[in-house]
Amino acid sequence: MSEKFKVLIGYDGSECAIAALDDLKRAGLPDGTEAVVFTVSDAWEQPGAFEQLAGPDHSPSSEELHAVQHYLDAANKEVEALAEKGAEILKAGFPAWVVRPESRSGIPAWEIIERSDEWEADLIVVGSQGRTALGRAILGSVSQKVLHEAKCSVRIARNRVSELDSPARVLIAVDGSEFAEAAVKAAASRSWPEGTEFMIITADDDPGSRPEISLIDYMPEGKKDSAEAEEWIKRVVETPAQVLKASGFESSQVIRWGDARRIILNEANEWKADSIFMGARGLGRFQRFLLGSVSSTVAAKAKCSVEIIR
Repeated sequence: MSEKFKVLIGYDGSECAIAALDDLKRAGLPDGTEAVVFTVSDAWEQPGAFEQLAGPDHSPSSEELHAVQHYLDAANKEVEALAEKGAEILKAGFPAWVVRPESRSGIPAWEIIERSDEWEADLIVVGSQGRTALGRAILGSVSQKVLHEAKCSVRIARNRVSELDSPARVLIAVDGSEFAEAAVKAAASRSWPEGTEFMIITADDDPGSRPEISLIDYMPEGKKDSAEAEEWIKRVVETPAQVLKASGFESSQVIRWGDARRIILNEANEWKADSIFMGARGLGRFQRFLLGSVSSTVAAKAKCSVEIIR
């Protein structure tokens, strides 16, 4: 991984946003990471003075315009202070990082995406839920919008599942696609602390849709796997394990039949994973996009952090 790894952190001062900063201790990011703590004042959530200016027959008075400007100035100062506070928290936790605060006014999700594009960020970090300057919940709005629209990888950050002094646990969902391969490589390239545990999992709700796997290959009473099934296992599960091993990390491998969303979520809960790595797309029965189905569901419902790799 380059020492110039760039992380853009959407920050709004909420408990969830603070937890997202703390969660980065288990993201495997190296010393020298460059981070921007980015706060947005939502320009669309304005006080009653804006409603008074909206009428077609209304000509705003200088007092009204002054009130609006005063509100905007105060909102901008608030988000500047929030960004600075977030940067202070991050610097305290990561003294070897290059950290700076930034703030803007606009629609939070789009501002985060636009700033990420401008800066060519490698990773966007957002909390699973939070608030805007006026307290609006962002679960399903900002986080989901960033998840779907960003060009770079996105980490939906949540509180740690395990204790701080226990080894980190990283679950990597794979399906043999190039996007799953990218997720494996991303995890393997990180600077994980000693003792970090990895689990590679693949799940399919319709084994019969795989031409290389026959019915006998996945029945409990089945005989020896066919050559085609063995090749599939090697490509989908064993190759990712070799990628991790080449980076010095051991892993366990799990194959499950059933709904991928349910299996990944259940396995992460039972194993007490700290984070889940997934590709933005993958292979399905109809080569469907997984973002909006498996990846989106896991990101929305997981109890741990989820990183969608692009």
